[in-house]
Amino acid sequence: MPYTLTMASRTTTTKTRRIEIRITEQERSLEQAAASVNGESLSEFVRRAARREAERTLAERTSYALDDEAAQRFLTALERPSADAEKGLRRLTEKPSVLPEA
Repeated sequence: MPYTLTMASRTTTTKTRRIEIRITEQERSLEQAAASVNGESLSEFVRRAARREAERTLAERTSYALDDEAAQRFLTALERPSADAEKGLRRLTEKPSVLPEA
């Protein structure tokens, strides 16, 4: 793949970790074609796609949509938690987060 001005202008952080995956020839061809259209390396294309998917997956588990009735029950539970809920929340907040710090 030719080196492009787009590639040269991107700021990069030193990447020190490596992962390996097995893919079919068809997957590699598809991903290489998409990377080329974007003017980036296959590694960069796959890394960015994996990151987008990881962020989307985690975001799905941090945002919730509730109807009015469910929202009211949720708010009531927050305002008047049971003793078991308080104990569980205390245990939960004592554990380190699995998410990177912002």
